[in-house]
Amino acid sequence: MIQVALSVVGWNCFHQFVFARFGSNAGKLATIFMLMSWLTTFCGARVISNQTEMSLNCIALYLLEIGDLAKFSFIVGLNFVLCPTAAILWLPFLPEFYGKLKDTTFKNFLKCLKFAAIPLVGAFALDSMMTSSLTTTWLEFLKFILLSGGSAESDVQSPFWYFYSGLPSVLGPLVVLLPFGFFCSKETRSLTICVGFYLQVYSFFPHKEIRFLLPVTPLLFPICASVLCAFVKKRTNIIHRLCGRYMKFAIALFICLNVGATFFFGFLHQCGMKRATADLSGKISLMDEPRVWIMTPCYAVPFQSHIHHPNIELEYYVCAPKEFLHLYTNGSSYPLIQPNEFGTVDLDRDISKKLIGAKAPHFILAFQEHVPKIISAFEKEGYGYKVCATHFNSFIKDFPAAVQILCNS
Repeated sequence: MIQVALSVVGWNCFHQFVFARFGSNAGKLATIFMLMSWLTTFCGARVISNQTEMSLNCIALYLLEIGDLAKFSFIVGLNFVLCPTAAILWLPFLPEFYGKLKDTTFKNFLKCLKFAAIPLVGAFALDSMMTSSLTTTWLEFLKFILLSGGSAESDVQSPFWYFYSGLPSVLGPLVVLLPFGFFCSKETRSLTICVGFYLQVYSFFPHKEIRFLLPVTPLLFPICASVLCAFVKKRTNIIHRLCGRYMKFAIALFICLNVGATFFFGFLHQCGMKRATADLSGKISLMDEPRVWIMTPCYAVPFQSHIHHPNIELEYYVCAPKEFLHLYTNGSSYPLIQPNEFGTVDLDRDISKKLIGAKAPHFILAFQEHVPKIISAFEKEGYGYKVCATHFNSFIKDFPAAVQILCNS
């Protein structure tokens, strides 16, 4: 609920920012694009740091536009503490910040520094108190990502992934308008430079995800909206019909695609896991000490938010960076570690070794494609399981078709 409230505040600040900088026509269009986007709608209520970063960016853009530099400094400092890579987006804004700052007094400059330092000092104090040692989390994060190469431990994509896959997935038919932002106006040129800088820096990180584009969406949609409005304003009689038809078609196609994608990703795609965990919670609710094994890839199951029982014994695969694996291997029980893709996991070995120091589970949660191998591995150890529930998961072939719950036969 807090994330939803922050998203609403961020969208409201975005609306005021685009109206103030680009005018009512481009502002209305950018707001429509922002609110209709499947990505911002789907992630608006998700508890992920990228969505929080995007909302704070919207607030900061508005504060910078109206010249409230002290509050702007606080929001940017808070964003940096939550995710240090947020600085990548704001570095190109330094000239604009300096231009607004030089018209103020030195006292206001010191005030900006104080406001920016509040979240930094607060985070340092809190982290140091919780770890019982002087700890700067944002510095440790940068060391892990930049010096230790921690980003490469996840999936690695092409350096051009954001350009041929990420941006088209977010903007759809509007993606062809993005390069024109550099030539459209002074306002769009500055934003286009910021977007280009952000994408170039992020392209150097080996691991890429579409959610990493969330923080820059408050810049993408105003650029596209302004270019569209500029085409409408400057078009001649020769290209009047062609431009008018393309723009109407592009806007209609963007809205239709995003409405369809929002419903598809929000209600159908990968819906099986939520239903399976709700079903599983009901099955274990009357048990005293239920034992549940989750035999799926890491992060595939929302067990912390959907599986509730005060005495549950839960086992699941862990995807920890190499330097943190010792946190999971020091216990007496055999740890379930997923080193790379789940397809490389030796289920027979893991199940056999896990059963040496742990009791067999009452229920097993797994994707349908892995169930035969899991049942076979338990049979080798003298335990019989059968499928007691199946839940549809996805129409797309690259994703598991169903989620199944196994129980004692």
